[in-house]
Amino acid sequence: MSKRIYVSGWDKHKKKMKQQNENNIAANVMKSWIKKSVVSNTSDAVENDPQNEIIKENDSSEVISNTSDAVENDPQNEIIKENDSSEDFGGLNLTLKYPTDRGHFEGEVCTSLKKSILLFGQCKPSIKFPRNHVNRCFSTGYYYITTKTGIKIPRQWLCYSLILDKAYCEFCWLFANRQYEHFKYEWISGVDDWQHLSQQISKHENSIQHINATEIRRYWEKNKTLDTDLEKQISEEAEYWRNVLRRVIHVILTLTSGNTALRGNEGKKGNLQEIEGDFMRTIRLLAKFDPFVHNLLNDSKKHVKYLSWKIQDELIEILASDVRNSICDEVKKCSWFSIILDSTQDITKIDQVSVIIRYVFVEYENHTLDIRESFLGFFALQNHGSSDYAELLLKILTKFGLDIKKCRDQGYDGASVMSGAHFGVQKRIINIVPTALYVHCCAHNLNLVISDAAKTSQKIVSFFSIVQDVFNFFGSSAPRWEARHDAVFSLQERFIDVVKCLTKISLTTKKTDERNSSLTLKKKILNVVSKLLQGVNYSIEMASTLMNQSITQINELRNNYDGILSKSKELCAKWNITVPFHLVRKQFANKRFDDFDGDFRLDINEENFKIKVFLPVLDTILFQLHSRFEGMVTILHITKIDKTIVSELKTIQNLAFYIIDMDLSTSFPDVLAACLIFLTIPVTVASAERSFSKLKLIKNYLRNSIGQERLCGISILNIERRRTSDIDIEKIIDNFAYAKARKKQFF
Repeated sequence: MSKRIYVSGWDKHKKKMKQQNENNIAANVMKSWIKKSVVSNTSDAVENDPQNEIIKENDSSEVISNTSDAVENDPQNEIIKENDSSEDFGGLNLTLKYPTDRGHFEGEVCTSLKKSILLFGQCKPSIKFPRNHVNRCFSTGYYYITTKTGIKIPRQWLCYSLILDKAYCEFCWLFANRQYEHFKYEWISGVDDWQHLSQQISKHENSIQHINATEIRRYWEKNKTLDTDLEKQISEEAEYWRNVLRRVIHVILTLTSGNTALRGNEGKKGNLQEIEGDFMRTIRLLAKFDPFVHNLLNDSKKHVKYLSWKIQDELIEILASDVRNSICDEVKKCSWFSIILDSTQDITKIDQVSVIIRYVFVEYENHTLDIRESFLGFFALQNHGSSDYAELLLKILTKFGLDIKKCRDQGYDGASVMSGAHFGVQKRIINIVPTALYVHCCAHNLNLVISDAAKTSQKIVSFFSIVQDVFNFFGSSAPRWEARHDAVFSLQERFIDVVKCLTKISLTTKKTDERNSSLTLKKKILNVVSKLLQGVNYSIEMASTLMNQSITQINELRNNYDGILSKSKELCAKWNITVPFHLVRKQFANKRFDDFDGDFRLDINEENFKIKVFLPVLDTILFQLHSRFEGMVTILHITKIDKTIVSELKTIQNLAFYIIDMDLSTSFPDVLAACLIFLTIPVTVASAERSFSKLKLIKNYLRNSIGQERLCGISILNIERRRTSDIDIEKIIDNFAYAKARKKQFF
């Protein structure tokens, strides 16, 4: 039988038991030494006390017992005894068995708590440690390192958390530099890989992060911080780089508020000053008047300046997140909100969804009520189905911590994918929140009314075509004719100026196509008299009131044909336009087999102008106003208030403001709640349409490569620029410093 060449299990067990006994002996020796040191310190204090000189020298145990009895019986020392724990170990829960366990603390600890942890001692339990799924566990043997010569050296930094069941480095937890370039969080959060723990311990002990943390801890143990000169140097350097970021942040806010591009062609070759963007140009302009920025740009030793496009993107994202968080905090304080959603394609044909939140923000202390529509950002949409819109909306609300159950209204345009009664976005949201009613955009409804009215007669279609041609003519030549058409504000109010401008262009221009176009437009304009329709967006109650007034005025207009005709003739005489209609032979349509009468006069003269042009347009407008705004009228009938309660009130908004202003919110809470829900109803999606105007300015032909996150961040800072004045710059710098490990100190 061959001789065994490996150590048996029993030998391993005996070796382990021997090692545990040695550890227990060492621990007992340490405890006895600590007790002796406490006894000696106490006896020294008693002997040096002048009041205790009368005590004779006795056995040390008697002195200690007498001293302890005196301390316990002294009433003044009872108060001191009660406060010892709070003074020496402030912030620690001394009722726990291991109060310095890492599991009791989250994140970084404050300075006073660090001192308390150092004074109390480390968490090094000697227990039967729990085993993991592979039957391995932590061991007290890791608390020491045994050299090849047999010397056991304690690892002061290694601790074990009973709560986390992990080993951790107390030195790095308390004193590691979080801004270190190669900072690692592993030994701060804890390690539980017991199979490879020895290798990880050896690797961590030799890391620069651990060595620096150990040096700082030694300063703290000696009741010191860092060296005074070094600490001053660090604070000055931190303040220097904070000043850099303050200037950079203000430049970014200034440029984004004016739709100005920050970046140029910095990545291309060429003269640096020629390819730089507006951000660097602004920084260089600032350097001419600010010595601080001048030194930053011209110091060749500073390779890190925090002026790159990556830093710009990070700061834009942090600033936009801060603005968005302030919006979401306001929405969360409100009990209800409504959703406004619309989409469009940008210059690169990517569908951008604009999300607007409408809510009523009430400050009861200041007695103010403000209806707000806040922009949350642009979000790319891959597909165009109603399920895609609904999923994107729910994802956005969940991401920003907004509860969809608080949604009371939805505002979309009339597209079937949004307003479909069975499978549209509004139906999918209603299935989740039955109280989230859908409201059709009143501005789109009004646009459809005008569009249908413009198609009732060929003469009306021709009129709008001429108006469009006029504005296209001037608009397409904006760079050349900008100085010449300053007087052209609108075709209705500045008709004479338009005619004069066209005449001047036809006489002075050297281009044949422009001269011909101006002469043709001039000839057409002089044969048309128009009245432009205008629309204004108000609250849903005010919009209903104005709609009723418009219906009344259109009815009066319908019955005043003779007066309108007389006024038109006077206006034509003033503008030197020929008033009489052209008298031509009447044309008759051919009579068909199934026609009752073939007397269909195809021409329009002064006699049948009222029947063929005037009345059809007005009747179409009246019919469309009644039919398309029927839903809004129904909502108003449901929410109708009794105006006899307060005679001075005219709108629901006035009623809500009256209750808040007179401190009657607790007396009429249900009435106020009903008013606030009514005011959250979106009237139009005009806010989303306005955001699309900003989208075209921000992501234009020259900036079509802008990323989605940068586009969203710049859009928020631009559209919500009234909020940027309230941004806490110091908080932004702190968030920037905590985002990741930085090469420079900011604290």
